[in-house]
Amino acid sequence: MSLLRVEGLRKSFGGVQAVQDVSLQLEAGELLALIGPNGAGKSTTFNMVGGQLRPDAGRVLLDGRDITGLAPRALARLGVGRTFQIAQTFASLTVRQNVQMALLAQARATWRGWRRADAFRPEAAQALLAQVGLQGQAERPASELAYGDVKRLELALALAGEPVLLLMDEPTAGMAPAERVALMELVQGLARARRMGVLFTEHSMDVVFGQADRVAVLVRGQLLAEGAPEAIRQDARVQQAYLGGGLQGGAAPVAAAGKEEPEVPASAGAPLLKVRDLQAWYGAAHILQGVSLEVAPGEVVALMGRNGAGKSTTLKAIAGLLARTAGEVEFMGAPIRGRPPHRIARAGLGYVPEERRIFTDLTVLENLEVGRQPPRAWPDGRALPVWTPERLLALFPNLGEMPHRPGGRMSGGEQQMLSVARTLMGQPCLVLLDEPSEGVAPVVVEQMAQAVAELKQQGLGILLSEQNLGFAQAVADRAYVLEKGRIVHAAPMVALAGDAQARRAWLGV
Repeated sequence: MSLLRVEGLRKSFGGVQAVQDVSLQLEAGELLALIGPNGAGKSTTFNMVGGQLRPDAGRVLLDGRDITGLAPRALARLGVGRTFQIAQTFASLTVRQNVQMALLAQARATWRGWRRADAFRPEAAQALLAQVGLQGQAERPASELAYGDVKRLELALALAGEPVLLLMDEPTAGMAPAERVALMELVQGLARARRMGVLFTEHSMDVVFGQADRVAVLVRGQLLAEGAPEAIRQDARVQQAYLGGGLQGGAAPVAAAGKEEPEVPASAGAPLLKVRDLQAWYGAAHILQGVSLEVAPGEVVALMGRNGAGKSTTLKAIAGLLARTAGEVEFMGAPIRGRPPHRIARAGLGYVPEERRIFTDLTVLENLEVGRQPPRAWPDGRALPVWTPERLLALFPNLGEMPHRPGGRMSGGEQQMLSVARTLMGQPCLVLLDEPSEGVAPVVVEQMAQAVAELKQQGLGILLSEQNLGFAQAVADRAYVLEKGRIVHAAPMVALAGDAQARRAWLGV
């Protein structure tokens, strides 16, 4: 008898058929990867198996028992663990306390108010943290973790419930390549040792084809293909619908059609963005320690480094989103450090956060209207090309298919595209992109690269934080590498991509 059987699941949201007659099975100790384009129905399928959604039709059986429609808490008692596409942790607690809360829940001891929670099974909490590589950060507040480390913490929380079935929604999002493989090798070992079935969805193909025992492909809510990883890799239908040209594994630079040189302003000799000795703090923690960089018009600059190196902090500090900073930040010749974020945005500096932060109750078009600003001109008086909803829906075809869909009913990758499009509605001269390829399908990564190329051709400057070396290599002109809040390496992107020693030393690839 299979550990998990999914039979004929269906789910609609209004007139949108998200999942249509999906059937799967999973054996104990097996890893099954569920892949597909953004909006294919993967998270919806997960939510039906995990109890967050009740299916319109079909059944879910765990070890022969019908668990269809049971609440997540009831499923957790039966041994169903879950991690989410957007990690769910207690930001105000330390890393160790997060795991202790999960252990308390597993022991049904959460309401014993007369005993200190942080005294509950500290050794067990530390052992779980060691399994996911966070033992050295046990006393650090979860709010200070890099996003990849937050994902590892969430895995430890799921393991605290001693699951027989583990559902993992994009478990390695935000992690460096070596970290991704190490984490999933750990999961694979745990699955074998505990006879725990693992159903996971993932956009990192090195993880899917390296660690999964079987792969199932969803497209538009239907099962397109299922089988061994190599058979799925060679399936022409899967390549066309999802895998694309393999940009994640490295590619030649992407060029915008019909253009050879960026349409830069007459003052192109001066940098759009100049950062000197930038310092930044989270509370008493000194994160950035003297970061200096420049971005010219029509230039794409990649900010790279391991989790926790300070990449996202650098972008937030430039955008005015941190309470305490020092140093110099000039945008288009004017100092902006210390100015409020909305004034920095109105000056023409756009920011796309890693967390997306779209308005879930508003439609795609309404989200775009929220970001609208008047047309803008370069300092020499030449007008910038104007971004309109029509132009953006053409740039991102996935959004063009759903202009009236609420943001809350979109996949994570679709929300990422919407976040970029909404920022462009602000008519920026320079865009800060935080992990633009994270959590999106390979074919969408290629679309994102084409969008970056088009922005470059219009003369916009782009500073992107990125861990996907293939994406960065395809779009970036230069790269800065951060380590512990300092720039430790700077080089043309092609030189960094070809320097194996530098990649191993600073990027872990």
